[in-house]
Amino acid sequence: MHAYLKRSTTFAKTILPTGPAIAMAAAGIFVISAAVSQPVKWNEIPAPSGKEALSRAYPAGHRTDVIDVPIRGNDGDLEYKIKMNAGDTVVYSWEARDLKNPEEFYTEFHGHTEPKGGVGDLMYYDKSTGGKAHGALVAPWEGIHGWYWQNQSAARVVVRLRMSGFYELVPNQAGTPVKE
Repeated sequence: MHAYLKRSTTFAKTILPTGPAIAMAAAGIFVISAAVSQPVKWNEIPAPSGKEALSRAYPAGHRTDVIDVPIRGNDGDLEYKIKMNAGDTVVYSWEARDLKNPEEFYTEFHGHTEPKGGVGDLMYYDKSTGGKAHGALVAPWEGIHGWYWQNQSAARVVVRLRMSGFYELVPNQAGTPVKE
């Protein structure tokens, strides 16, 4: 054994007394162990609470749904809705399958309250064209939240919507549940 390799093996046994470390030293690879580092002093930063909270607890478990929503061509349109309470979270991903030109597919992601006395609040989270979107929403209020899709292409498309979170499906909507 060369004197250099012998010293390397001794160093590895002293600093990193494990089998893989010895093998690495024999191969000429050196690792400095994190175990010899200084202790870390952590500064505790208070987490925001209320509407600004970064972590949320819910009384029931989350749900997951995958829905195929057909939309006819030539300006066919449809709104797919879910019901959420204020502060509820949904993570979503949707894609218009077999869409040739994404610029021919218009979408709005929005939410509204239940009207009282003929007046309600409406908020658009996104208005765009394109064949897919991915994101998350923390509902600003109790009400209906969802997607409006308009297919300006000539061909029928199917939107595959994947959702997971804390929401309820609005009954009697177009769409077929899918097992993936």
